[in-house]
Amino acid sequence: MTTTIPQPVMVSLKGFGNIGRKSLAFLFSTQKRTTYEVVEEHPRAIHIIDADDYRGQAALENLQSANVGHKGPPVVVLGRELVAVHNGIALQKPFQPKQLLVAIETLAARMYESLEIDALPSVTASSPKHVCSEESVEDAENIRKAPNQVATRGLSQSAALSLNEREIHAHIGTTKDVNLDSPHAVTKVQYDPDQFLAQRMMELIKLADKEHKYIRASCCDVVFYIDSNQRCIRTLVKDKHLRTFGALPLDFKSFEYSMESELPAEIEAHRFRYSYESFVWRMVLASSRGRLPLNTDLDQLFVLRRWPNLTRLLLFPHATQISALWIASPKSIREVIRQLAIPQRYVFAFFAATRLMEYLTPVDSSTQPVVEVVPEQEHKSRGLFRRLLKTLYRKKGGA
Repeated sequence: MTTTIPQPVMVSLKGFGNIGRKSLAFLFSTQKRTTYEVVEEHPRAIHIIDADDYRGQAALENLQSANVGHKGPPVVVLGRELVAVHNGIALQKPFQPKQLLVAIETLAARMYESLEIDALPSVTASSPKHVCSEESVEDAENIRKAPNQVATRGLSQSAALSLNEREIHAHIGTTKDVNLDSPHAVTKVQYDPDQFLAQRMMELIKLADKEHKYIRASCCDVVFYIDSNQRCIRTLVKDKHLRTFGALPLDFKSFEYSMESELPAEIEAHRFRYSYESFVWRMVLASSRGRLPLNTDLDQLFVLRRWPNLTRLLLFPHATQISALWIASPKSIREVIRQLAIPQRYVFAFFAATRLMEYLTPVDSSTQPVVEVVPEQEHKSRGLFRRLLKTLYRKKGGA
């Protein structure tokens, strides 16, 4: 399933020399799912800026000064040091081609969401009341009142739901940074996943997939059906109420489940359904609220085995940068926090979600190769893009 975004995706390159431009143009030409077009300027262009080049630095400063108080165009900033970006994503060199493509696709999806929301018709007595989306069926007027909520057209076309400030507070919380060297301080930002719905539902999802059965799970008069055929969760719970069930400690006395051979007609016909990934992601964020799962080793190395589909999930600040860092090479939670220099709660929330979903897996540090530290040389950016170009050319069958 892919997110529908306008084709072609316009990209504008700033601060790149000839080798860098050729490398990126070649990378874009090898993509089958998305068509890219490199342009100098375009109202819908996504700007890719090399902040290590003086021309890129100037372009970034011009964009920032020209859009003071405004959102400005979407930007991907590349650099040896991470740069704070208001309306965009920062990637630290060296990066993998896939990281850059995911960043561009994420920004393109966001831009498409804004265009769709602006184009939504006003709700009148004769107009349809509901707009169908993967996560829920919401009132169109409520969607217009909450511009960060995305109106989409079905299970295969939902895009990222960027959290506004109120939602960030609800899902990520406001937990302050603590001294990670103090065991007592760390306990203040921990929670027990076993006490919440997300953990139990993830176990039942695995069971449903193994047995190829429907599973009916109920708690506090709320029912969820796990549909292993469609790999989704069906329920009568509306999207705006879903977070509540994820945030409350689980009442084990009232929680029960059973195997079912078929879905009830009202559930099968109802349009409130969530993909596995979307449901678990929401539930974990609701229960974690920026806290760390109990008994987590802060020095254990982890690596991201696959990207969470950030264009289809509740996208909170820094999620893309955290993904890029953890997929590049194994790192501990301490290292991620230190390198990104962001509030700990965002890393804790990302860790809690991807760890439960088994996207983030531990790595045995004893098996990690020793990386020789080479002194930085001139034209490091040029070497990076030259290697990228050679790698891509080899993959496409060149000499």
